[in-house]
Amino acid sequence: MTDLIINYIATNLICISALVILAHYARSNVLFTDTMSKYFTLATLIAVVVIMAELVTVVLENSSSPGRIYLVIVNALGFSLSPFIAIVLSKAIYFGKSTVRSLLTIPVWINVLLVWTSSRTGFIFSVSDGGYRRGPLFAVYTVAYLCAYAVLVMASVEAMKHYQLHLKSTFILLLVFTLTGTSVQVIWPQVHASWLTVSLSLVLYYAYFCMLTETQDSLTGLLNRNVYDRHTKDLRPDLSGTVIIFDLDNFKDINDQFGHQWGDSCLEVIGNLIKDCFCKMGTCYRTGGDEFCVICHTADEQAAQKTLSSFHKKIDNFRNNTNLTGELPMVSTGYAVFNALNGGYDLAIIEADTQMYAYKNIRKSKDQEI
Repeated sequence: MTDLIINYIATNLICISALVILAHYARSNVLFTDTMSKYFTLATLIAVVVIMAELVTVVLENSSSPGRIYLVIVNALGFSLSPFIAIVLSKAIYFGKSTVRSLLTIPVWINVLLVWTSSRTGFIFSVSDGGYRRGPLFAVYTVAYLCAYAVLVMASVEAMKHYQLHLKSTFILLLVFTLTGTSVQVIWPQVHASWLTVSLSLVLYYAYFCMLTETQDSLTGLLNRNVYDRHTKDLRPDLSGTVIIFDLDNFKDINDQFGHQWGDSCLEVIGNLIKDCFCKMGTCYRTGGDEFCVICHTADEQAAQKTLSSFHKKIDNFRNNTNLTGELPMVSTGYAVFNALNGGYDLAIIEADTQMYAYKNIRKSKDQEI
């Protein structure tokens, strides 16, 4: 074997070793849900199988008696499985359903069918004289690969919305790196750069979504206090917007009467309602035990009032129309507009807090009269 082939084999063995370690990390990551861990691990192991298949292909092609049947099998494994890395990874990072994403997987399955019949038809590839050649329908594999990455892109965009973090520049850099690195070998087959790129991309995706999950409050799915502190610290002095705060009424009594498990359920319900109502207006946080905050991108006071009214109606509907095992607490709210002229965010949060406690006291007075 030439030094070039030996270097290629060594590089791929290093990639395989790194991916096996990554699979172990993904499987045992306590920040991930079971679904995320399962699919991240599966995507990594598929990459290991595909890299091993290409590695065997290179070794056999450079041996004195390659054995056609073995070359057919390893090439079929590589061409059929490689698009599934992106498909499976998309399931790890986002759990929603999409008709468009489902339709985009159709070329992937067509590719599988054509690949495994290529030993007879030669549609995607053919093996002869100790090596493989691309078939007349090799473009189907290219389309399947691009569709698989389109699924991953769509899932990534949806995931960023779910996590309320729009790190577009980071994601675009990661996407460009992956597509560029994997496209090189499609254009120039003699340049074996794809699987080194895929290996690094999986590591980068893992690091990226570790970062995203670390920003989440595990109970409510909102951004946690650390993110809130960082975001408010970095707010520009000239920025304008609206801050809204939420506090559950008599939450300690709810925990004492119905138990902490029901208390956690209440926090989860309230968190989901806050995100449902306000996610399009701004960023939603859980800032303490039973305290929440939304920082809206707009300084439109009427819009804040309208959305708050909708929020309280949804709580009332949930309380009245749902069979609950315990009592869902009322939520006191307060808001304030901030900009450079009225003292900025720091004064606005004090004003919103004062308004929230006034709202809470009015409600307590009404309850005592009843």
